Amino acid sequence: MTRYNLSEIMRTAHRTYKYVGKKQGKTFGEVLKSTWRLAKLDVARQEADAKRKAEEEKRQEALKSSKPAEVVRYNFIGEIYNRNSRGYMGSQYCGD
Repeated sequence: MTRYNLSEIMRTAHRTYKYVGKKQGKTFGEVLKSTWRLAKLDVARQEADAKRKAEEEKRQEALKSSKPAEVVRYNFIGEIYNRNSRGYMGSQYCGD
């Protein structure tokens, strides 16, 4: 079970109520409820960030350990046209 910093939540709720809540006509209970909601969302976000970071590190480790694929290049033009089949202005004649 997640432990929350209660003093930080109460401090944030008091500060929010003092500067924003009164002006918007909210009660302290409403402000405290929204502060709790934000604290829970923050914990969920931190867990998601930790999970995402672990997956990223795992992916980076897999990339480091893997070897790049060998590039295979084919010379298709060399099969059809040899060096002597160059014509006027470098054109390639196939002997149609």
